[in-house]
Amino acid sequence: MSESPSLPGPFRLVLYDSIDSTNEEAKRLAAAPAKMDKPSRQGEAGEITVIRAKEQTAGKGRRGRSWVSKPGNLYCSLLLRPDVPAAAAMQLGFVAANSVAESVAAVLPSGTFVTCKWPNDVLVEGRKVAGIMLESSAAGDAGVDWLVIGVGINIRHHPSQTRFPATSLASEGAGNVTVAGLLELLCQRFLAGLATWRNLGFAPIRGAWLRRAESLGGQLKVRLERETLHGIFKGLDADGALILNQDGRERRITAGDVFPAEPPAPPARSG
Repeated sequence: MSESPSLPGPFRLVLYDSIDSTNEEAKRLAAAPAKMDKPSRQGEAGEITVIRAKEQTAGKGRRGRSWVSKPGNLYCSLLLRPDVPAAAAMQLGFVAANSVAESVAAVLPSGTFVTCKWPNDVLVEGRKVAGIMLESSAAGDAGVDWLVIGVGINIRHHPSQTRFPATSLASEGAGNVTVAGLLELLCQRFLAGLATWRNLGFAPIRGAWLRRAESLGGQLKVRLERETLHGIFKGLDADGALILNQDGRERRITAGDVFPAEPPAPPARSG
């Protein structure tokens, strides 16, 4: 590859020109210690493996959805062994979201509106520019053996005709950013967020995410597996679950697809 970023010390970089999916490769590396040294479990000094590909031939998002992966965008996965209970490991998704949002905001024109959409998207001016996907393997002690955080950021390209509007950094005024430069920035921000999470817990991570939360205090539509809910986005609980207020009753949601609520239809005209 022509672009070879310089990453902070704990990061080990694995580069591919083309691969099926960086998340799939991260899982293969996690399950095959003979192929590479297992990342350490020793706290702040623990190694984080970054798998990056110029393109993906079988990229995917949440719930098995395909992720368009043409060259020019950032596709990477972080492989960690955080040695914490599973619920705490999932909080690292918010560390990643904050890191992506901070990195995106840093390369865009001053004043550009960057928000986080629960549970795993980053928006620019209300349009999706990045997605995050977590996958993990359980350990016997109710913790996780490994955690993979997949990140896709639209730099040069973005899909059209999607269920939620999309955009790219180039379309929003960041025409000079490179994939390698953005990956360096992302890893720096993630390392800082990881240190905060380890030393101070989830509360400051949650607070930072809420300061960028899309539609906080507004009406949402949340699609679950078997039902669609409507209510007011009240915030996140201490574990990162979305709190939806439905006529005074709070509903805790741990997984779902979030959309702005459609405005009510105008009343029918008589006569």
